[in-house]
Amino acid sequence: MSWQGYVDNNLVGTGKIASAAIYGHDGSAWATSPDFSLKPAEFRALFDGFKDENSPLFGTGIRANAVKYYTLRADSRSCYGKLGNDGVVAVKTKQAVLIGTYKEPTQPGEATVIVENLADYLIGVGYVSNNSNRSLSA
Repeated sequence: MSWQGYVDNNLVGTGKIASAAIYGHDGSAWATSPDFSLKPAEFRALFDGFKDENSPLFGTGIRANAVKYYTLRADSRSCYGKLGNDGVVAVKTKQAVLIGTYKEPTQPGEATVIVENLADYLIGVGYVSNNSNRSLSA
């Protein structure tokens, strides 16, 4: 499956994730849903927020697609943010960052499980990024 297939089918296709993207650690977009993207500064701040403790995201919030979310969690694997009844979930894997946003009536736990489980799957299959076509190989 292509990276776009993971965004379209495994994230947005669940009906629980409103928009999603997969970015490489270098900030390059591997796949995005329509009308969703992170500005380079948004991605860099998010990526730098994956720290074991004292993440800068607790002070600045998480910005995704020009929306600022209040940070609920930020550690070396996962960052969660919320704004009203909507939110964002970002999970860092070995080579990528998976990002999904959700809107009411989706509950935070529903969205979190979807993004975290896809990250676990990709980690479990030991994927390797191929820079020429960004395809998967196990």
